[in-house]
Amino acid sequence: MKRSAEVVAFKSILSGFIPSLFIGLFLIGCAHNPDIRMGQDNTSGTTVNNPSSYLGCVQSELPKGAKVYTQQENNALQLFVDSTDPNQATGLVEIKSSGVEHHYSAYQRDAWYDHGRLLDAALMCSRA
Repeated sequence: MKRSAEVVAFKSILSGFIPSLFIGLFLIGCAHNPDIRMGQDNTSGTTVNNPSSYLGCVQSELPKGAKVYTQQENNALQLFVDSTDPNQATGLVEIKSSGVEHHYSAYQRDAWYDHGRLLDAALMCSRA
């Protein structure tokens, strides 16, 4: 009798553990930080502003305490927010020269958090 009670208890524990294990693994899989350029929060377009002026305008629209980094990569001037690692950055604006017009792309992780402030700045500065 004692043996069957132990088996029932063990099965009960397993029946709660296995779904919890799958849920935990699912959440771990969702918690990775993919390249910001792979997200859904983005905008792009063209501007006649030169790349330095354009990124200066975008930067001026960000909160005063924002950590911003600029770098040149593959014929594009990039402005990163919070980190230069695309897997960790909360924002990225890239601008490439192509004659008179310059093509920009802006990406923001969790844009809902501040109502897309970086994306709005990228669009507004393209028209300024």
